[in-house]
Amino acid sequence: MSRSAALYRSWQTAVVFLTAAAVVWAFSTHSASFAGQALFFAFIVMAASFFRIEAADASVGFEAPVVFGAIIIFHSAAAGMIAAALGTWFYAVYSGAKNRSFQLEPFAAGAQLALAYSMVALLYTRAVAFGAPVISKVSGYVLLLVGYLVFQLLFVSLKRWFEGDSGPLDFRRVVMAQGRTLILGSPLVGIEVLLFEQWGIAGFALGTIPLFLIAFAVRGENRSQQQNADLVRQNRELSILTESSTQILSAEGDQETLRRLMTLLTRLAKLQACAVVTWETNPDIPGTVYRFGDCLPTDQDILKWVDSAGFSQSAPSRAFVFHADMRRFPLSSAHAIQVLIGIQTQEVIYGILIFETEDLSILKTGSLNLLTLLVNQTALSLQDQLLRREMREKTELLEKQASTMSMINKLSNELIGSFEIDEALTRIAEAIRSSLGFEVVVFALYDEKRDEYVRRAHVGLDEVWEEVKTRKVSAKAVEAFFNPEFRLLNSYFVPHTSLRPSDHDFVVVPEETGILMPDEWHENDMLMVPLAANEKQIGYLSVRSPHDGKVPSTDQVQTLEVFANLAVNSVQSAHQYGQIKRLTTLDVLTAAFNHRYFQDMLGKEIHRHARNGHEFALAMIDIDNFKRINDSFGHPVGDDILKGLVEELMTNARDSDIVSRYGGEEFAIIFPEATSVAAREAVNRLRELVEKREFPQPAINRTLRITISVGVAVFPRDGVNSADLIARADAALYWAKKHGKNQVAMASEVLADGQMAL
Repeated sequence: MSRSAALYRSWQTAVVFLTAAAVVWAFSTHSASFAGQALFFAFIVMAASFFRIEAADASVGFEAPVVFGAIIIFHSAAAGMIAAALGTWFYAVYSGAKNRSFQLEPFAAGAQLALAYSMVALLYTRAVAFGAPVISKVSGYVLLLVGYLVFQLLFVSLKRWFEGDSGPLDFRRVVMAQGRTLILGSPLVGIEVLLFEQWGIAGFALGTIPLFLIAFAVRGENRSQQQNADLVRQNRELSILTESSTQILSAEGDQETLRRLMTLLTRLAKLQACAVVTWETNPDIPGTVYRFGDCLPTDQDILKWVDSAGFSQSAPSRAFVFHADMRRFPLSSAHAIQVLIGIQTQEVIYGILIFETEDLSILKTGSLNLLTLLVNQTALSLQDQLLRREMREKTELLEKQASTMSMINKLSNELIGSFEIDEALTRIAEAIRSSLGFEVVVFALYDEKRDEYVRRAHVGLDEVWEEVKTRKVSAKAVEAFFNPEFRLLNSYFVPHTSLRPSDHDFVVVPEETGILMPDEWHENDMLMVPLAANEKQIGYLSVRSPHDGKVPSTDQVQTLEVFANLAVNSVQSAHQYGQIKRLTTLDVLTAAFNHRYFQDMLGKEIHRHARNGHEFALAMIDIDNFKRINDSFGHPVGDDILKGLVEELMTNARDSDIVSRYGGEEFAIIFPEATSVAAREAVNRLRELVEKREFPQPAINRTLRITISVGVAVFPRDGVNSADLIARADAALYWAKKHGKNQVAMASEVLADGQMAL
């Protein structure tokens, strides 16, 4: 029990004991004749109590003409107090016995009524003498009426204060309800007094007959009004019930469904405040709060209270009603009625409804039943929408999976016979973005010689790709991602809280983060799939920025791994094709490209560089005095020298450079995207490395050294076709050998006849 409720109960108890003591005192200080007549008036008051109309603050009783008559006749406050107190108490005892439940409330109400009558009677007896003229008694009667209304308003206000009702009291309604009865009963008081003077108690009893007729008529009218009000309410409820099936069940989305529910509930009972909390099927996702009316608590306060009450596990299936300060979690400052009910079906609890209203009609059984029905319809609507969403999502997922598999099959067929690795990986990356919805997809392949990963293909990085692809990633840095704690199937989901990109691409750094939903993708999250062949890692696939903003599901990761396997197959096929092609294009002795391959690649480079407008260089190389080596030490030693030279050239040339055997001891190197200056520096570096290299020959127990002469022609300055470039490079080579050997000559500096340009 709250403090205010306990205080009010103490007040009621005190009023009852005080009134009882006053009644006992009155009986003990008056004659037996007075006591008998007072008891007679008390029984008439009890009879009038049967016609009392209860209406909260504006309750209406018909005992006033009887009590006022007793006060005027006896000119005594004791007579009025005894009649009012005992009459109402007799009725309270009768009602309690009938209902088999005795409450303090009716006795306290009767005691307050008796106190009000006794106090106005004291004012009357002090203001009007016992034998005063009629006009004085009429004036005194007006004092009785006004005093009675004042004390009634005082006791009503006192009761509301004890109950903690801070809402304004409708004085006009109280005065109108009480005043109407007092005005109708006022002529009867005069009749009762006159008949009592003529025939005593019998005359007074005869004078109360019109009072009971009026009470009966007024009560009948009130019942008729109440029945009409009930009929209007029932029609309104029927209309709400009829509309609910179309309004609620046809709504789309939780918010629209709850908005329509509020519209119907507001028609059922005027809304003061309302809060609805709904939950997702995922328990890790916090509830959503919907607020209506003058809802004072914050969303966090509402969620905290609902969580502490455990409603997500067990919510009330029927409406629980709480009055005023008995509310479990007040939403408004008004003296409202709170209704609490779970929004649930037999299978799932979808949420909880906390509804507050000052409309007493909500307490009607029919209204509560209708509210429960509306909430149940809302639960069914939410369940139906959930099932439809799940069905739609599953259908979309199946369609997407079918489309993805169709795309994979089509892509697999298209990649057959495609041996360009970068092109194949780019097509697979585009398919991943199209089917799985990742905005950024990157393929990187492992370079075993340098122990690093090289980015080879992408989608989503167009603006920065030229810069990104030049940045190598060490194998050690990538291994940090492939940690067992991040493993998801055969892939690795790296959350932003553990890893994030740094300026140098990969570094393990913890990161502070805001509140995210459990399945929400953070901009620094990463999903990586190792590319493995024959239990050996050949690269990785990295994806970011999913279009739906969600962490990929297991099904999506499985599909991503299918694409990764497709990429592995493409890389393997390209490598196998490259090996086979290389075997058909290599020189048998030296492992350099053969003459035919050289001619093909020279033509392609001329075509490519003519299209992009860039320069490239052709170097023709010849071993100085090679014939002397063959003649002096034999051809096996010469062959070993040729193989050693090619090894030196291929080891120190760029990956993009094409080293070929042109014929005999003459070799050619194509330097793509190389200017005249760059070509001179590259060739000179190779010449110096060859000059420093030793060629051990165990067969002759000697270590040999060689030098080379080089002639360089640059496209398009020295020629725009294969023949011209080869001729100019040969001319430069001839000049280098003729003028001292072991040097580099640029075609642009040598005339066509082998003379040095001035």
